Amino acid sequence: MIVFIILAAALAAICVAVIAVPLLKPVPSKTASAPWSAVAAGAVLAVGSVGLYAAWSNWSWHKSPGVASPEGMVEKLVHELNDHPDNVNGWLMLGHSYVVLQEYPLAARAYRRADSAAGGRSAEALVGEAEALTLMDDSELNGEAGRLIERALAIDPTSPQALFFGAAAAMRRGELPLARTRFTKLLALDPPARVKTILQEEISGIDRQMAAAHPDPAAKKP
Repeated sequence: MIVFIILAAALAAICVAVIAVPLLKPVPSKTASAPWSAVAAGAVLAVGSVGLYAAWSNWSWHKSPGVASPEGMVEKLVHELNDHPDNVNGWLMLGHSYVVLQEYPLAARAYRRADSAAGGRSAEALVGEAEALTLMDDSELNGEAGRLIERALAIDPTSPQALFFGAAAAMRRGELPLARTRFTKLLALDPPARVKTILQEEISGIDRQMAAAHPDPAAKKP
């Protein structure tokens, strides 16, 4: 499992590039996010993604699956899921594993199987599929991936993963008040200390951006 977590940390850097780089590109919209938002969103993704999965995932991180590599883990999981296709947590873990291996279409398929096994009520499966789709094409965050995230939040408004990626999606769309609300809700769930610090900085940065965009007229009076 240590190998899996190390590779997950490396994958977080890829997530930063996928989400942050498009934010830095000029967008013909008055509500487009500023470069600071891209950097901050990247920092949240880098620190938060591994922390959120480790802290709030349904998977038991202390239970060794008896394999030494993600490839071995996948092989064992696939074998087990052939015998137990209704194992929601198994499909979720398979999705996580495929993301680490950068097999994003397979990851999306595994998360869809998890959602199906859960009767369409798994917020984690929906967010996982959204993440896999975004890693394949960052524009999906404004399309199907974004819709999956909204479905996840409708199922579980307190889902840390859904709030996390939902806030990132809102930032990408330039919806700063919505992003702030979701980051604030995530902060209230008492995340790990490192994630909490990043979230607090993110909220403060959004406040500065909104204040700059809508200055208080009274402040200009002598």
